[in-house]
Amino acid sequence: MLTLDNINSLYGKSHVLFDVSIDVREGEIVTLLGRNGAGKSTVLNSILGLVPNVIGKIKFNGISLVGLLTHEIVELGVCLIPEQRDIFQILSVEENLQIAQKGNSQWEIKDIYELFPRLEERKKNGGGQLSAGEQQMLAIARALLNGPKILLCDEPSEGLAPVIIQEIVSTLQRIKESGIPILLVEQNLRVCEKLADRHYIFEQGRVIHEFKKDDFLSPESAAIKYKYLSV
Repeated sequence: MLTLDNINSLYGKSHVLFDVSIDVREGEIVTLLGRNGAGKSTVLNSILGLVPNVIGKIKFNGISLVGLLTHEIVELGVCLIPEQRDIFQILSVEENLQIAQKGNSQWEIKDIYELFPRLEERKKNGGGQLSAGEQQMLAIARALLNGPKILLCDEPSEGLAPVIIQEIVSTLQRIKESGIPILLVEQNLRVCEKLADRHYIFEQGRVIHEFKKDDFLSPESAAIKYKYLSV
């Protein structure tokens, strides 16, 4: 569905990604793991055409993304939930949802309120009045209303309380069950272990290891996780 083949990404003279090859298949959640600065978010930005110089092949459903403008990539169904959430602070929850709704989306606002009852309770509140967890729910909701064919999620659990993280995990599982694959950048290993079918570990802009779900949970993987993922 989504494939990156020997991608090299550069910001000016700064070479950030080196020969990165990953893929996301239908019905999967795939995580990108690694310490800060390992290149994970640059992968997402490269897919979306936000990196000035990308060398290699990026294809989504057989269509080459390299050289396309960001809005053209989004029109193909590639949707980002950014780390900063980027909701409209001065608009109400419902207004944030209304401007995101696309006619071809399988999700409608009523579905969003079923998924996130808290957003319905606060639908008249401004985006800036929401808690961090509620803003994350709103960011996910807006992405779904855009009619995504794949979701790119950047650190969805960052800064959230454990009870809210569990709610976000359940939501991402439901999204996967609806048929939308997810490429997930995440630091919380427990979240990754619960959600993902496969994992890529990054170090200094390179893919160091790839794990299937069961292999990632095995005792044999502990030393690798400690070496590349521990703080």
